[in-house]
Amino acid sequence: MLQELNIRNYALIERVKIVFSEGLNILTGETGAGKSIIIGALGLVLGERSSPDVIRTGADSASVRATIDISKSPSVNDLLSETNLKDEDSDILILSREISKNGRNKYVVNDQSSTLQTIRQIGDNLVDIHGQHEHQTLFRPEKHIEILDDFGGLKDLVQQNIDIYNDLKKLLAKRDFLIKDRDEKLRQKELFEFQLNELKSAKLEDGEEEKLLRERQLLNNAELIFELSNRIYKLLYDSDDPNIPSAIDLLKSMRSDFAKLCQIDSQVNELSSRFESSIYELEDIANQVLNYRDKIDFDPLRITEVETRLDLLYKLKRKYGVDSVAGLIEYKNDVAKKLEDISLSSTKIDDIESEIKRKTELASKIASELSKKRQENAKKLKVLIEKELKTLGMEKTIFEVKVTQNSAQLKIGEDNSIDIDYNDNKIKLSPNGIDSVEFLISPNPGEDLRPLTKIASGGEISRIMLAIKTVLAIGTS
Repeated sequence: MLQELNIRNYALIERVKIVFSEGLNILTGETGAGKSIIIGALGLVLGERSSPDVIRTGADSASVRATIDISKSPSVNDLLSETNLKDEDSDILILSREISKNGRNKYVVNDQSSTLQTIRQIGDNLVDIHGQHEHQTLFRPEKHIEILDDFGGLKDLVQQNIDIYNDLKKLLAKRDFLIKDRDEKLRQKELFEFQLNELKSAKLEDGEEEKLLRERQLLNNAELIFELSNRIYKLLYDSDDPNIPSAIDLLKSMRSDFAKLCQIDSQVNELSSRFESSIYELEDIANQVLNYRDKIDFDPLRITEVETRLDLLYKLKRKYGVDSVAGLIEYKNDVAKKLEDISLSSTKIDDIESEIKRKTELASKIASELSKKRQENAKKLKVLIEKELKTLGMEKTIFEVKVTQNSAQLKIGEDNSIDIDYNDNKIKLSPNGIDSVEFLISPNPGEDLRPLTKIASGGEISRIMLAIKTVLAIGTS
């Protein structure tokens, strides 16, 4: 029971303390008196969303503190014990929340720092805030299944259904993607095979184009290369004119002069050694130039072969939109991988199909259990709602909770459902399971049961909502 509510700098309130007594407490006042502000403050301390906008103008923060007797709330006591927030010496729970201009919130439970999640869990077990237009949610049939599940305590089972539904959605999407991808590749398989054979038969080698271009350069200039290298060799080592000595002959003729210099001045010894080394170096260069010259190939057939190969590489590069042989090799490997993927995709699809079958069987089992419990709870809810309606001046009203399983032909709203096999039939599985739930009433004797959304008046719908709230507070007991 809520005993006391302290509000500071919230909306228009600077400071107020409200003390509640046992039983029914009523806040009255004309429009704008602040009734909704007090309810808003209560919602704030119970974990409802808020922002710094609620802080009173001129203040740095707003705070709300609620003092609650939880002696008759075992679920709250259990929750507090689990979170080590229970005051073992008292049945009084003190909740407080402070919100600052910077948007930061401070949550305190029994003088201990806490979290928004914990505050909300406590609030859900303590208070139900019913807004002035909330009864209108009963005009939405999708709300009815939530009420029935809440009444039956089916939260965990519903979550299991949501999880298996999400798993199936992901698997089905993955399967459909793989099938589409495989079919697209199958349409291109013949092209891929042709491309792979063409590129394989070309026997591509990384770097060969550069080698061929160099070889073509040499072949096209073979005559000039021979002439230049031959001239260099002759001038260095083997002159054709006996009257013009080669460079090496001239150097060798200087040896005796260096020998005489060394006899006169020993400091020339180092220069003489370097001189001898230069002769040996030039002789080596001359020999290598000779070998280079003798390797020059004048084969016109080889020129044709090189040109033909380069032309093939150029055509392949242009055809496959790459600028190098390395690009062609990469393209070839990519095509080979696509062909491999085509052969593997069927295996992947089969594996996913097996997983879908397993998940569908599990989903069917969970949904069946959920549906069975809903059918059972629908009967209990009917009895309890009708009992409460009798106390609200609707003694003759018949209330029915209609639970129907969704056939595959049924259209459900935006319909994100999945068709699954269930008891040898196709049925729709949604995040809510395989059921649709709708509340029906017959306000007067002799009237047929009709959907709540089509027959109930504003006054009736408000009383039905009050009856539902009362029953949900009591529970299935």
